[in-house]
Amino acid sequence: MVNVIRSAAERSSELVERYLPDAFVFAIILTGVAYALAFAFVSPGAETTLVGHASGVLMDGWYGGFWNLLSFGMQMTLILMTGYALAQTRPVDVLLTKLARVPSTERGAAALVPVVAAGASFVHWGLGLVVGALFARKVATEVRGIDFPIVVAGAYAGFVVWHGGLAGSIPLLLNTEGNFLIEAGILDTTFGTGGTIFTAANLALVVVVGFLFLPALFALMYPKSDAKKTPIDPAELEAAADGGSTASATLGADTTLATRIEHSSVIGMGIGLVGLFAVGLYFLNGVQSGTMPWNNLNLNIVNFAFLFLGLSFHGTPKAYIEAIVEAVENVWGIILQFPFYAGIMGIMAYAPDGSVSLATQIAQGMVAVAPDGTLPAVAFVTAGLVNFFVPSGGGEWAIIGETLVTAAKASGESIPRVAVAAAWGDAWTNMIQPFWAIPLLAISGLSVRDIMGYCVMVLLGVGVIVAVGVSVLPM
Repeated sequence: MVNVIRSAAERSSELVERYLPDAFVFAIILTGVAYALAFAFVSPGAETTLVGHASGVLMDGWYGGFWNLLSFGMQMTLILMTGYALAQTRPVDVLLTKLARVPSTERGAAALVPVVAAGASFVHWGLGLVVGALFARKVATEVRGIDFPIVVAGAYAGFVVWHGGLAGSIPLLLNTEGNFLIEAGILDTTFGTGGTIFTAANLALVVVVGFLFLPALFALMYPKSDAKKTPIDPAELEAAADGGSTASATLGADTTLATRIEHSSVIGMGIGLVGLFAVGLYFLNGVQSGTMPWNNLNLNIVNFAFLFLGLSFHGTPKAYIEAIVEAVENVWGIILQFPFYAGIMGIMAYAPDGSVSLATQIAQGMVAVAPDGTLPAVAFVTAGLVNFFVPSGGGEWAIIGETLVTAAKASGESIPRVAVAAAWGDAWTNMIQPFWAIPLLAISGLSVRDIMGYCVMVLLGVGVIVAVGVSVLPM
């Protein structure tokens, strides 16, 4: 059994390395596919010519959506930069080092990485991406000679649990007063996270997938032969291994006032503590208004906390600036590729008056052919399919949520069960969709081809586990 899984993983990696294009090229190809499908299947309207329809898909769909992720792209850029800078501080470096030294073998280290990434992803998906990537680097530094691609793949694999976690977009949207389904008259009430995130079924899936299946799979896939390994030179990771401030702590007698201010721990730690006090007030105000802390967790507060934790731990403005300058090198992929994915999402949501968007057509078609009693599994697969083109949990639910909820009501199926299934489907195909891997790959310095072969194996295993789980586990 072990040899079969290892051989399958090696074969998958070989095929991916040979045929999968770079993540940016993948986005361009996906754009062409989405455009062709929208041109073929989205009705242009009786009075629109083929040329007009073609230009409508291009301008209203693609160009119209091209800039819709600017705010989100900046949030992702900041979480990557502030998370990277935070990991360069001594307290975080010490913690990651202690964790990286827990396993006594390379195989054990490869198994631990997805567990740490899954734990962080359950708390918040942005945290999981950054922590997973940085922990993979730390493991490669501490466990010399370990196969680096499989370690980074494990860091990304842990991300698969995020939509079953505390920051899951679909469960939180269902728990939001006045959400789009209520405004449209599809729902007349919200569904609390006690019926989605904190159900026995969802928590069981998180535990089984993130803390049992993934470590076992990566232990089994780990290369047996040194010839199959791709270790990384520890010297390339010294910046991550050193941790702490890189600014000089010693100032000469002739140092200018400006330089002393830049190296002032009073200023650095002072503003850092003020920011952390604001974070505490943010969550305290939420609790006082009856909202649990995890329901107030979002990208903005995570970025805010990372920023001021980093300033506090680095100690001086100069040290933090140097860490951020190093982090800037890791954000180019987000800046370049996120607009293309926003354009793809625009094409998928494109629907002239009287027509139905391509994404909605996919959802309706999948539901229409679903045998009785299989709606949760169909919702899981549908969300996974649409996720290729709309790799945003909230954005995807806005397109297919009405179809799935309407089908659940018509069939008598539990709406929270269908929503949880769709949430897992959205996270599931991230394993072979490089959109979310962009930040992680930037930190690790690898390409999508280096890790995606292992992620194919994750996709297959998780697909079976979740499809069965969302169908039979008690909610």
